[in-house]
Amino acid sequence: MKLTKASVAAIEADGARQVLVWDTEIRGFGLRVAPGGVKAYIMQRRAGAKTRRVTIGRADDMSAEAARKKATVLAAEFAEGVDPVQARDAKARAATTLAEAMEAYIAAPKKKGVGKGALKKARTQRDIRVVMQRKFPDWMARPVTDITESMVKERHAEIAKDSPAQANLAFRYFRAAINNLIADTDEGAAPIVKTNPVTRLNRTNQWADVRPAKGRIPDRIIPEWVEAVKTGLDDMAHGSEMRDALLFMLLTGARIGELLGSKPDGYEPLRWSAVDFRQDKVTFPDTKNRLDHELPLPSQLRALLKDRQKRAGAEFVFSAADGTLPFSLRPALKRLETATGLWVTAHDLRRTFASIASKLDISSYKVKRLTNHISGNDVTADYVDVEFDDLREAMQKIENHMLRAPEEKAEAEE
Repeated sequence: MKLTKASVAAIEADGARQVLVWDTEIRGFGLRVAPGGVKAYIMQRRAGAKTRRVTIGRADDMSAEAARKKATVLAAEFAEGVDPVQARDAKARAATTLAEAMEAYIAAPKKKGVGKGALKKARTQRDIRVVMQRKFPDWMARPVTDITESMVKERHAEIAKDSPAQANLAFRYFRAAINNLIADTDEGAAPIVKTNPVTRLNRTNQWADVRPAKGRIPDRIIPEWVEAVKTGLDDMAHGSEMRDALLFMLLTGARIGELLGSKPDGYEPLRWSAVDFRQDKVTFPDTKNRLDHELPLPSQLRALLKDRQKRAGAEFVFSAADGTLPFSLRPALKRLETATGLWVTAHDLRRTFASIASKLDISSYKVKRLTNHISGNDVTADYVDVEFDDLREAMQKIENHMLRAPEEKAEAEE
């Protein structure tokens, strides 16, 4: 049957199954009728080893003659060895914007390290979006195929003028998003981009030389700072909660989100159920690297938590009696800056903990265990062989040093 306006109108649906009617003039040109009555023109031919069926359009939206003309074009493409399905998909992929590439990368599971195969943490997802949207606002709606190596080189240099670290971070995320697109290509299909444009930074040695942040409390000032924490915050709202949280962070290297919680980062506040006074340990569940992190409680920190338990709410360790938590530690840190002349951030306390541990000749493997800085490359015999009781001895040594009296000479004097 030749597909014409009249013949198409006369074809009826079969309520139980799909109906296919083939044109007698153009091989592979046909009409598909769904059980519900919807009619669509199709073209079906072999492309290599595969049979491809392409929908030309709905019969309600186009005439039989217009569909026939499109079928003729498709027949010529098939004859030349072109796979229209792959060509259509390639065209759609080529239009993929940087914003779409970013979201695809965010949704992709981790490819290496601890937590391989799992979804990215909420904090990681947030960081990727924030950094890329801030550094590439004018690129987000552009097809990734339009972003060239020269553009990458120029933008990295531009960002690096203000912050080399941010320039590197932004283009690490950019590189990962493009690599994910390249990897997530169907077998036999050409990738959207053949070469990641960020490789230009490698070839030209343009990555910024960024040194680790060094913010921490100088060892000689730790006793003074601890004294200011103990005595200078009680008159503030949530003063005792902020005091105990700051001391806890200094003595454990814990992150602020692990204590007070952070919805954007996916952390809940530390619960009393995580504190085990019988075994003298605290457990941070599902941390940044997806592992539960256990730490021994040295003597004075244990006493601090025992005292806190008398004044805190029933659920959260660093809550007031009514269950409320400090919104931020910044007010306390500003007060301490006035008292000591030293501005200290919450993360500086973590760096201070790690620095003092190293100065006290605690092995690097123990320091990594104490700070939960394990990656997929760290699971070595030396790392695994560190016993929990060895950590207890190290924690007590660190606490003794941190909480020494101000007049004592520091073992790890700078």
